[in-house]
Amino acid sequence: MWDHTEHEGFEIWVLTLPAFGPRSPEPLFHYSAYLCRHGADAHLDGQSVRFHDLMRNYSGEDAALDAAYAEGRRRIDHYRATGRWSAGVSGDRPGPAA
Repeated sequence: MWDHTEHEGFEIWVLTLPAFGPRSPEPLFHYSAYLCRHGADAHLDGQSVRFHDLMRNYSGEDAALDAAYAEGRRRIDHYRATGRWSAGVSGDRPGPAA
């Protein structure tokens, strides 16, 4: 189930995913996430920024949520400081101005 939080005028949406692989004493998780401005239609191209971590294993859903929210906040803070989502991506901006 999708979970979300807000940060600096943006929404961060996260879906935790069970990790598949060798058995582990505790369930492991990954995440898929996106961020968008409040009121944006995240299903339209250019309205959201998607990110995920399918390489690291997080011990429990809460750990995966915390990691995704931290990454989302980091990306938003970087965008607010530079006007760009990352060094390699030209300045596409998700959603209408808040």
